[in-house]
This record gives sequence, structure tokens and C-alpha cells, in this order.
Amino acid sequence: MLPERITLHPVVLRPFTFADAPRVTLLAGDAELAEPTSLIPHPYGEGVADQWITTHAALRDRGTAFIYAVTRADDGLLVGAVEVRPAPEAVDSLGYWVGRPYWGRGYATAAMRAIIAMSFGYLDCHRLTASYLARNGASGRVLEKCGLTLVRRVEREHRGKVEAFCVREISRDAWEQQVRNL
Repeated sequence: MLPERITLHPVVLRPFTFADAPRVTLLAGDAELAEPTSLIPHPYGEGVADQWITTHAALRDRGTAFIYAVTRADDGLLVGAVEVRPAPEAVDSLGYWVGRPYWGRGYATAAMRAIIAMSFGYLDCHRLTASYLARNGASGRVLEKCGLTLVRRVEREHRGKVEAFCVREISRDAWEQQVRNL
């Protein structure tokens, strides 16, 4: 099991609460945020955030997914979400989103580094993967900064059409080597 709270400046990762639902709806409801993601619906209807948050405890209890609110360390403001699905058969074991007003401030990179470190430190996983739309260079840069290397490009259905995705991964050994070199 992963810790309840994880801190890596400038973020703190913590479990979502139902009090977060309005903020999730506001941030995830942004079409520009939702469009390049595979899992955020658009439009983001009333009650969707509550339904999503309801699933977290059972996933955590089963050890199939650990989903955290990404908050700013200085004031606790919710800016996004990060998730790890440690099952070896998971197509994408890592995922994240950060609200558009907070893009380019290092929150996604810090959140991903924290979840990767905790995953390799606490879970029995030896490889983590993430994919993103090839046209979404910002996501690619976040993953690259976290040490994930490009392993392949694939074509997948995305919002009704086939698009190119990049798949990146990092092994436990590569992560440990990266940490030693810091």
C-alpha cells in the first residue's frame, strides 16, 4: 500500500474527498484539458466528480489503483490528479492531469516523480508505463523529465477517430539509477 500523503515540493498528494468534487468539476470540465485525455469526459456533467471519487477507496483497498489529489504545498489548493495502476497487465500504469491555469508550473512533473518513487518504493512493480497523444508534446516532456523513455508509437481510437499515441516506460532499475545520479 502507498502512503496516504506524499510530499514533493511544490506538491502534496493526498486522497480525494467529496469536498473536492466542485473543484474537480471546474478543472476537469475545461474542454482544453479534457480533449487530449482518454478518460476525462467532455462535457463534464454534474455528479461525475462525485461518482469518480466514490470509486477510489475500493480501488485502493484492492490495490488495483492509487489515485491522489495533486495540491499545492503552500496553500493546499487542488490543481490536478495523479494515479498509478500497478498491475503488470495495465496498458497505462501511470496517469495524471493538471488544470489548465496551473500548466507549466512543475506540478505535473513533481506529482509524477512522487508517484513513481512511491510505486517503486512500496509496491511490487518492476515497470511503469504511460501513454499520451503524440500531438501533446507537453505530456511527453513531463514523462521524459521523470525518466520515462519512449518505447513505441501506437494507433488508438481517441474521441471517435484514430490517432497516434506515444508509449513511455521506466523500469525500477532505471528509476534507481536516475535517483543515484541526482
